[in-house]
Amino acid sequence: MHRFFIVALAGLMVASCDRFPDNGIQVSGMLPFEDDCTVDPATNLRRSSGVWDIEFGLGGGVFALNGDYIVTPLLEGYFVSRALEIQAETNNFEVTNFDIWLLSPDDQPLVLPDTLPNPFRVPATAVLPATEDGTPSSAATGATGIPVAYATAVNDALAALNFNQVIVDMKAVGETRGGFTQISNSFRWPVRVCEGCLDLCAPGTPLTEEELQLLTDACAPGQDGFFWCSNEGLIPVPMEDAN
Repeated sequence: MHRFFIVALAGLMVASCDRFPDNGIQVSGMLPFEDDCTVDPATNLRRSSGVWDIEFGLGGGVFALNGDYIVTPLLEGYFVSRALEIQAETNNFEVTNFDIWLLSPDDQPLVLPDTLPNPFRVPATAVLPATEDGTPSSAATGATGIPVAYATAVNDALAALNFNQVIVDMKAVGETRGGFTQISNSFRWPVRVCEGCLDLCAPGTPLTEEELQLLTDACAPGQDGFFWCSNEGLIPVPMEDAN
C-alpha cells in the first residue's frame, strides 16, 4: 500500500513538471480568410506577404474603410499530454496575446512617436490541445497586427528610410492549464504599406447599394485584396492576380 502511494505521488510530480520544449508553441504561417471570414488551421493554403492601404476608401474616400491591419497566424503546439487517471490534462495551452515588433526591412525597429510603443502587445484567443502521438496540434486566430493609430507614423518612418514595407515580427504568448507560461518563436510577416494602392476606382465613381454591401462584408477592407471598377460594377480581385 505504501508503495502504491509513493508511485502515485511520483507520477503526479512528473506529470506536473514543465517537460515540454522551450518552443512548445510556434507561429508557423499566415492563413487566408475563408468565405465566412474565419481562418481554418486545416487548410494547406498559405499567404506569403501582405498589403495595407492606409488610405483605402473607394471613390477618393466616398466609402472609407481603413482600419487595423489584421494578421491570421497559424499556430502549432508541441505540448505532450500529461494526463493521468488521477490528474486532468495540464498541458492544454491557451494563447492570450501576441507580442509585436514593427521592423524595417533592414531588421531595425521603426522609430515611432513616444505615444506609439514599439514593441506592443495585442490580445489573441486560441487553444492548442496537448498532443498524445507526437503530432503537433494546430489552431488559427485573427488579431491586430498593426493598429490603425500607427498607420501614418509607420508610413512616415518607412518613407524616411526609403522603404515601403514593414516587417511585423510577432510572438505568441500564453499559458498551459498547469500554469506554465510559454512564448513562441519569432515569426516575421512582411507588409507593403501604401496610400491608395488598393483603391482602383476613379475618384467620384458612384457605387451601387450592392457594391457598398460587398465592401461592408469584406473580411478586412483595405488590405490584402484589390477592387476593380468596371462597367459591370465593383469586382473583387485576389491580391495575387492584381500584382
